[in-house]
Amino acid sequence: MLIRYLTSAVFALAAFSGSAMAVPIYLEQSLIDVSVGDRTSEGSFNNTFSGGATIDKTIDAPSADATEFHTQATHIWFSTGVPGGGLELDFDLNDDYDITTLHFWNYTGETYDVDNIDFDFFNETMERVGGLSIMPDLGSSPGIRAQDIPLAAPLNVRFVSAFLTGSNGQVDFQNIGFSAELSDPTTPPAPGPAPVPLPGGLPLLGVALLGLAALRRRSGG
Repeated sequence: MLIRYLTSAVFALAAFSGSAMAVPIYLEQSLIDVSVGDRTSEGSFNNTFSGGATIDKTIDAPSADATEFHTQATHIWFSTGVPGGGLELDFDLNDDYDITTLHFWNYTGETYDVDNIDFDFFNETMERVGGLSIMPDLGSSPGIRAQDIPLAAPLNVRFVSAFLTGSNGQVDFQNIGFSAELSDPTTPPAPGPAPVPLPGGLPLLGVALLGLAALRRRSGG
């Protein structure tokens, strides 16, 4: 029974220490940059850039749980007549991150919403380290809340490319965002698994393991 308690304590300590160190942050626009990518098809940005607006509207949500309201000034709207065409957005995270969640504020109606997004993830040397395709939900109305998509992310991501398409040749949405943890520089390159850091609990963990080993020897195995 004591061995069972010690084993439970060891795993509880590991889980607590790991979760205490891993705190994702929302990468709002002061932390990352975005630009229109070269794969963007021929088409029209309609009123996206009216009044001096820039593509930074893509990342201007202040937090992952912010509510967006669809207006002519706030949304991004791209139209193309090219079959399979769409809008490419390239993100520079300005540091190495392990992305944990994608956040997407989609348009509220089927006629103009984004139907598919293909993501490619790159490290700081522009080596592709992963990819993901999603079919986002329609946005809520009247206040648009982000759809949160958990991601078993590749590690050490510096750049992200997103290719957005719509079945009607329309790409209309409010924001894209990422929650992420700063990468550990000692972590092996993706797709290797991330180690669980245990700096605070390591001494106690060692004592518990030694005690467990001693009890096993005393009980004959």
